[in-house]
Amino acid sequence: MNGAEMQEQHDEPIVEAYEWIETSRLSELVANFARVHILISIFDGDPERWLKFILTEGTSEEREHDLPFVMDLKERLTAEPLLIEDMRRIVREFSAMFTRDPLTA
Repeated sequence: MNGAEMQEQHDEPIVEAYEWIETSRLSELVANFARVHILISIFDGDPERWLKFILTEGTSEEREHDLPFVMDLKERLTAEPLLIEDMRRIVREFSAMFTRDPLTA
């Protein structure tokens, strides 16, 4: 590649920049997705098992951040009894997109 070709190539933007977007709530979304994955893969979709773990063996961080998630989930399950199955499907589909050995359960 000669100098002119290199210069022409550098005239095109490498990335496109946008105005600042508030992302503080995005980290909460990512954390909640991780919590759903933990619920499904470690506790087999059983919020009671996770709750018992947090209360008996959990760290202060888990009590502060994960406990409210589990409590809200338990309350939500009364109105949406199929929510855990929806979460299983979502985690399975997401896993299938990015891994060679997707989750099967």
